[in-house]
Amino acid sequence: MEYEHRKSKLFFLFITIISIYLIFTYQSHTVEIKRDHGWYTQPYVAPLFGLGILAFFSFIKLLLVIRPIEGEKSLLESFVESLGYYRMVFITGILFFVYVNAITIIGFTLSTMLFVLSIVWLSRLISAIWVLNTFIAVALIVLIFRVGVNIWIPDVALYEKLFSGETLWFMNKYF
Repeated sequence: MEYEHRKSKLFFLFITIISIYLIFTYQSHTVEIKRDHGWYTQPYVAPLFGLGILAFFSFIKLLLVIRPIEGEKSLLESFVESLGYYRMVFITGILFFVYVNAITIIGFTLSTMLFVLSIVWLSRLISAIWVLNTFIAVALIVLIFRVGVNIWIPDVALYEKLFSGETLWFMNKYF
């Protein structure tokens, strides 16, 4: 097999590990349906079948591409070398983790605004027009999810310390 076809080692390793993990943890992601009449399949049958096929063929492909070629870098060396190319992905992932955890502390609107502005800044698009677009987009997101769809997030710790009564209710509802 040529070297160009072997660049996908990490991909097949990742897919194999994730699919096997999902196969073993499906019980925490699905519920069992109990019915008294008719024939039915459980909701996890098709995903388990698909994940089984994915795990099997990705493992077979991994076995084919993992054999070392003389002069080729090892799997660990390839992984360390490729980390530099995924720097922005890691930074964005960390920012998203911080964003999700900040929602219950500083509020949905403020944390979303900071997250989107940081993504705009990372994209090197920080200018007056993009900041204005961010404010408009976050305002629309708040209106759609809080007012239109009526999705609620638990009360914000910052608002509970700063406000009380009707002001606290208003801030938790819209911000």
